[in-house]
Amino acid sequence: MEDERYEAIVRRVERVERDLRRWRRVATVLAVGAVGLATVAAGGTRGRVVEAQKFVVRDLAGRIRAELGPSDSDRQLALRFRDLTGSPRVTLGMEDETAVLVLADKTGRPRAGLVTLAQGVPGLTLYDTTGRARLELGVIREGQPSVRLFDARGGAAWKAP
Repeated sequence: MEDERYEAIVRRVERVERDLRRWRRVATVLAVGAVGLATVAAGGTRGRVVEAQKFVVRDLAGRIRAELGPSDSDRQLALRFRDLTGSPRVTLGMEDETAVLVLADKTGRPRAGLVTLAQGVPGLTLYDTTGRARLELGVIREGQPSVRLFDARGGAAWKAP
C-alpha cells in the first residue's frame, strides 16, 4: 500500500516537473519574442533626437549610479559614475577647454587624474589618501617633459626641469 502511494507521488512530481519545463520553454520563447519586437520597434526610431538637460541612471534601490550632464554653472559637462554609497568614483568630462578623467577612492577623493589643457598640454596627477597631489607628470608647451613631486603639505619636494 505504501509503495503505491509512493509511486503515485513520484508520478505527480514528474508531471509537475514536465509542466514546469514546458512553461519555462514558453516563457523563454515569449521573452525572446518580446526582445525581438522591442529591437525591431527601436530600429524604427533612427533619426529621432532625444534631448534632456541631464541623464540619470538609478539602480533598483533608487540610488544614482551614473549621470551625464552639465554642472549648475554650465562650465562643466561630465559623465560621472557613483558607487553604492553615492561617492563619485569615475568622472569623465570637460570644463571650458580642458578634458578631464578623474579616478576617485571610495571616499570620493581623487586618486588619479588625467587632463588635457586647452593648449593641448597633457598631464597626469597622482593623489595621496587625503586628496593632495603628490606627483605630476606632464608635457609643457614646448614639448619638454615635466615631473613634479610634492610633500605632504603640498609644497614642491622635487621637480625636473
